[in-house]
Amino acid sequence: MIEDIVELAGVIALTVATLFIFYSVITHISTPSVCYAVKLVLENPGSRLVTYGRFFAWSDEHYVYLSCGLAIERTRIVTIKKTEGVITVESTYDGKIFIY
Repeated sequence: MIEDIVELAGVIALTVATLFIFYSVITHISTPSVCYAVKLVLENPGSRLVTYGRFFAWSDEHYVYLSCGLAIERTRIVTIKKTEGVITVESTYDGKIFIY
């Protein structure tokens, strides 16, 4: 009887741990479509692309990093308003990037 309760508790604990790990991984996955859109917009100034996806961005003193490994100079990024869902990536003719 005690062994059954311990076994049930172990199975429940492993299930909870697995679900927690799965949820943690799913919430931190980024899609490459946004990075492809940013790359294409950088190569073609004055263009606009609309894509669907998710990404993460962080910055230091000189660069803004996107979660796909793309580093862009901080002076070229004007705004990042949205990081998931339907995302519009637009550039001006002087190379400034808008992500909204």
